[in-house]
Amino acid sequence: MTKNKPLNIYFFFVIMSVFPLIDFLNGLFISFNVSLPLGTAYRFFCVIYLVACILHAGLRKNFYTLISISFIVGALMLLFLQAIVLQNSMTFLFADLAVFTKFFLWVLIAYFVYQRKEIFLTMNYSKIFLVVSILFTLEMLIPYFLNMGNQSYVNSNAGYKSFFFASNDLTIAFMINATFVGWYFIKALEKKAFFQTLALVVLYLGIIVTLILISTKTGILYGILFTVGILIHFLLFQKNFKPIYRLVIFIIAVVVLIGLVTAGWDFIISATSGMVDRITYFYRLYNGNLIRLLTSSRSDYMVAGYELFANNRNNFLIPLIGFGFEYRSINFERYGLIEMDPVDGLYALGLIGVVLTTVMLGYFFFVSLKKQNRSIYTIAFMVLMFYSISAGHVMFSALSSTMLGLVCGGILLQKYKHSSANEEEAVSKEVKQSEYINGWTKI
Repeated sequence: MTKNKPLNIYFFFVIMSVFPLIDFLNGLFISFNVSLPLGTAYRFFCVIYLVACILHAGLRKNFYTLISISFIVGALMLLFLQAIVLQNSMTFLFADLAVFTKFFLWVLIAYFVYQRKEIFLTMNYSKIFLVVSILFTLEMLIPYFLNMGNQSYVNSNAGYKSFFFASNDLTIAFMINATFVGWYFIKALEKKAFFQTLALVVLYLGIIVTLILISTKTGILYGILFTVGILIHFLLFQKNFKPIYRLVIFIIAVVVLIGLVTAGWDFIISATSGMVDRITYFYRLYNGNLIRLLTSSRSDYMVAGYELFANNRNNFLIPLIGFGFEYRSINFERYGLIEMDPVDGLYALGLIGVVLTTVMLGYFFFVSLKKQNRSIYTIAFMVLMFYSISAGHVMFSALSSTMLGLVCGGILLQKYKHSSANEEEAVSKEVKQSEYINGWTKI
């Protein structure tokens, strides 16, 4: 195993850990009308840095490299084909390139980790999610209690997003935060580390409070279900404690949770009242149509967007290459963004883009589901994919794309962690056989 870790590894940890701070400052500048594109500059730097490091390390000749290069090169070719077919201006081209920077980020992060997997396997890679969770939680709660920050919707008291840009991006970020902090909590319980467990409980409760503040349906539901899941996991599968202890601790935890909910009921009602009012308003507006309500009108936008996409007056190449992002935003107005990543991907990148993206995501999907590779990263990946399909803001969002890249990097480490373990076991068996036959061996 590599003992001397290159500086670029530590630098990677730094730039990936501080992205919540960058997004917070970027939103702060926007809120005070300061024209400083900090977020864009940061992501552009990340992409350049990752590409430079990847090229310097050299590309491996295997299937994963092939689909990664095909994804990036194919998407760039679509971008230039769209510019020719739609006669896009340079303004449109650069605007789309900015979106592609976010779109490529997750693939580049994962490949960077893959290239240096031997080094990352000697480090506690998952701690990056702990740092990210702490930063996100502090940046949400401190401004809230200082009575600063912004509501999720203009002219509405529904939801709170501090100084971050979009509540949907925040929701999936905190869902992933809850996933990893909950997992760390379970690990701390297994080690019976009291102070670590206590600190993680406080952080986890902070994340749940934040999900309540953001007040999206998916976020609150996930927070409830995941918390129940942690309790059930402890009761049924925590073998480090005797059954009677598990039952007693489970009952105490449930009582404490009920007590916290009761004590904070006024806060919960206050934080979610805007969301309830908003749901009630749209329920009446949609005449009780639950599909429109649950999808937040995405079902309507999807149909209207498809009509524009499949219009017979379009160039015959459009179904294959799509319209791009800026063209749709300018010409299709509200129907230019459906907020469901597979649908937005189809309309923006065409069938070719959908195939490229599906192959790339499919690789991580199948790797993560292999029995020996299943881990917390598998759960996080499935949560990201569910949110990407139902609410969007994952593939084409800088914040969520960063989270996805880090999760995919973890999936690859989990894969090669078991590969390394199997190799070590095979070598150990060979050594033992040699010792048995020869009586001694030199290593």
